[in-house]
Amino acid sequence: MPVRRARISDAEMIATVHVSTWQAAYHALLPNKFLQALSVERRTQSWERTITQVVGNVWVYEEDSQIMGLVSFGASRDSDVDHDQIGEIYALYVDPSRWDKGYGVALLHPAIDMLRNQAFAAATLWVLRGNQRAIRFYERAGFRPDGGTKVDERPNGITLHEIRYRLSLVH
Repeated sequence: MPVRRARISDAEMIATVHVSTWQAAYHALLPNKFLQALSVERRTQSWERTITQVVGNVWVYEEDSQIMGLVSFGASRDSDVDHDQIGEIYALYVDPSRWDKGYGVALLHPAIDMLRNQAFAAATLWVLRGNQRAIRFYERAGFRPDGGTKVDERPNGITLHEIRYRLSLVH
């Protein structure tokens, strides 16, 4: 199976997928200047730290020695939930040239299974308000809004309004 745990050597390819996904998915939702300023170099450093930390998991979809997508998950980071009961999909990004080809599902399902195997009763994730592609994808997978919202303030006056989605992991 082409889904495997990420290695530190994957960080730059992961960062490239991360940046290109943001630029493609959010082009109508965020200012172009902000999206074009996203840095693969800075994201690489961030992903190197994330991969080496033990607080979560990073898995990649590799094909022909190229990273086509990634999923990151672990215990929920939200202050209003029981961290022993609620897992979280921190990030799920697929190279835009691979959208609608099953890569996202191939990453999401093992992450959900691993959260379930870690005895989490539910999984949550955050979606940028207005990101209809992601909303449709997660709703097809069974996620539903749970009423949680947050505002993420970024530099230069960029505000991200996010909606939390939840999926029961109990059969």
